[in-house]
Amino acid sequence: MLSRGDPISVKILLDCLDDFGSKSGLKMNILKSNIFMAGIKERDSLNILSFSQLTQGSMPFRYLGIPLAAERLKVAHYEELIAKIREYISGWSASTLSYAGRTELIRSVVQGVECFWLSIFPIPNSVRDKIIQICRNFLWGTGGKAHIAWTTICLPKDEGGLGIRDLQAWNHSLLAKTLWNIHARKDSLWYRWIHHYYLHNRPFRDWTVARSDSNLIKNIYSIRTQILHKYGGNWQKTEQQLINWHNNHQVKGPKNVYNFFRDAGTKKPWAGIVWASGITPKHSFTLWLAAHKRIQTKDRLGHLELEDGTCNFCAAQPETAAHLFFNCPFSAAIWDGIKEWTGISRQMTTLSSAFKWLKKEARGTSKKSKGQKIAMATTVYQIWNARNRLIFEGEVLHIDFVIHKIKTHIYKIMYSLYPHVLIRLENSALHHG
Repeated sequence: MLSRGDPISVKILLDCLDDFGSKSGLKMNILKSNIFMAGIKERDSLNILSFSQLTQGSMPFRYLGIPLAAERLKVAHYEELIAKIREYISGWSASTLSYAGRTELIRSVVQGVECFWLSIFPIPNSVRDKIIQICRNFLWGTGGKAHIAWTTICLPKDEGGLGIRDLQAWNHSLLAKTLWNIHARKDSLWYRWIHHYYLHNRPFRDWTVARSDSNLIKNIYSIRTQILHKYGGNWQKTEQQLINWHNNHQVKGPKNVYNFFRDAGTKKPWAGIVWASGITPKHSFTLWLAAHKRIQTKDRLGHLELEDGTCNFCAAQPETAAHLFFNCPFSAAIWDGIKEWTGISRQMTTLSSAFKWLKKEARGTSKKSKGQKIAMATTVYQIWNARNRLIFEGEVLHIDFVIHKIKTHIYKIMYSLYPHVLIRLENSALHHG
């Protein structure tokens, strides 16, 4: 319950509560209630405490888990947000999770925790950096080197990222709703007070901020300035943008607002293949790393000063992505067993050539094109898996065994997608493998 900071206003509020309690039987418990005051003269404060019989609480205090204070929030006040994210992370780290699983947890759960805070407060840079550090360490492993820059990870999948939201842009997009409510003069006490105290009842377009204004107000004003700047100072277009966001928010939420504030990347021609429906997420993630040329083959581990940089399968050539996945006799034999089975006719020597062929020949959503995309991702993943099991566990996987694993996986996915159709795959070869 809020009121003006004078004894008369507080008395009216308490009288209303007493009247409500006498009629409904729901009375305020004095022993479990506090009163918080800010910017009130000591004489008025003592008077209020005397007739209200309430205990004065101290700021900051928490309401629905959010810190409320009479002054600018310090970084320490965001510790509960950081602690909650750490709590989730520590609980998950004990589990064996793939990169794809960790990505999904960051996107769905951690950013859900952040969303509540970001829609209320502008998050300081130091807090934002700390959250990113926690998420990055969880994704790549504590102390491990990040394979891909966080700015790239925060891009949409079709632009080469993982679709994790950029915190600053998401913060701005959520606070833009508050900006709209100020512009529309939403009928509530808080927004009326904003217009009276900060805008001095001037038109919204004439709003300027003072040095003494709160951090929240300055950030909301900064968001308005960004929009205005993007439209070259054209106020009519800025106002129309706010109206469009408000109308679309009812259907699509703040996603289109987020796209306005984030830094856009370039469309990746391979994204539709890497993230094609039906591909197992961990297979897509491995293929995504390879598409960015960030998969950790030996030629990329020069900083570790490896004694032997040659391919562990053939022991004849340096281990590069092109050699490991296509040109090594081991991987070439696997591809020979997969390409004919799935109708891939192209002689592929690099990922780039494979993506180029699939984009041209396997476009669309036909069963054959879908099967070829799944085959691409599954084969790359299983070759990488066989390589890691050989290096780290000393386990040698036979070529026929790997081919059988790939075919079985493809068949299971295709059958789950098209159970009522006889999939035109060579079942005899599948069972024989």
